[in-house]
Amino acid sequence: MTQQHDDLVRSGLSRRDALKRAGVAAGLGLGGLALPMPSRATQGTGRTVIFVNHDNNPFFVPVRRGLEQFAAMAGWETQFTGPSVGDTVQTVELQRQAIAAQPDAVGFTRIDTTSFEENIREAQNQGIFVILFNTESEGYQDLDVAFVGQHHQPAAEVGGYECARAAQELTGKTEGKVIMGIIQPGHSALEARHRGYEAGIARYNEENGTSYTTEALETSTDGAKSIAAQQAKYAAEGDQIVGFAHADFGHQFTAQFIRENGLQGRFANGGFDLLPDVLTAIKNGEAQWTVGQNPFAQGWVTSSLIHMKLENGYDPSDYIIGADLVTAANIDAVIEREAQFAE
Repeated sequence: MTQQHDDLVRSGLSRRDALKRAGVAAGLGLGGLALPMPSRATQGTGRTVIFVNHDNNPFFVPVRRGLEQFAAMAGWETQFTGPSVGDTVQTVELQRQAIAAQPDAVGFTRIDTTSFEENIREAQNQGIFVILFNTESEGYQDLDVAFVGQHHQPAAEVGGYECARAAQELTGKTEGKVIMGIIQPGHSALEARHRGYEAGIARYNEENGTSYTTEALETSTDGAKSIAAQQAKYAAEGDQIVGFAHADFGHQFTAQFIRENGLQGRFANGGFDLLPDVLTAIKNGEAQWTVGQNPFAQGWVTSSLIHMKLENGYDPSDYIIGADLVTAANIDAVIEREAQFAE
């Protein structure tokens, strides 16, 4: 090899890049003169990326952190927004505002099969790259978009099975009702989780000779409203209830209800997500399980797929997150991991 090649390698370049630079210089008749080459890390500097979710609740803090951490490396300007409570009409409007700002790319959630089609296609028509995160809804492939998130029904099957197991362990009953909480009826991911709960509980019934049934209950992201709904249900049917299985983070409010009424051990409690109060409830025995969906990846990986498309021209593929089942067996490690997202 030439002295020029050796110097380039010692500077920290890969063999391939060293050969490329040496070849360019030789081809231009520049001899030993090293040409300044643009860094891949600075290609996207100055780009703008906007994420819009459907309910800007605490679940999305790690999603935002993932976006912001990637953006800091890529040199992007970012925005992360959504309605303060689940509101499809407001989400559609926030998406329109994002498109009007003419960013290079947008990350959207798609919580039903019809409300967001016009915005997705309008953004694409304007040359804005669109990718989905967190929630995709059936038929999203027809929109020529990739998705980063969880397949919700299979993940909930894991939770449903664990709910039934915990219900039998805590109550000793072989029959009874599991109340499935939902903060936003009609939300495709949450409805899919209810179907998953039903399937997981049915499988447990078949394997263990139990006969647990399920029933949906509308709750709320507001703690007081959620507890009021659960308290009314328990007052009416408490002798029949063996568990609460939330399609969201409502089990943190069930834990408060349990604590305030001395009901620990009377029924199983669990749901989705890794919010601090959820993890504390599992640590304290006021909840038995939760299913995580790696929200940090929903920010970081979505951003990396945007970067790959904008800077390198590669169309992204879906990135599907599995079910991260958290119980008393692994709660300490999960609490330590999630502490980085405390606000």
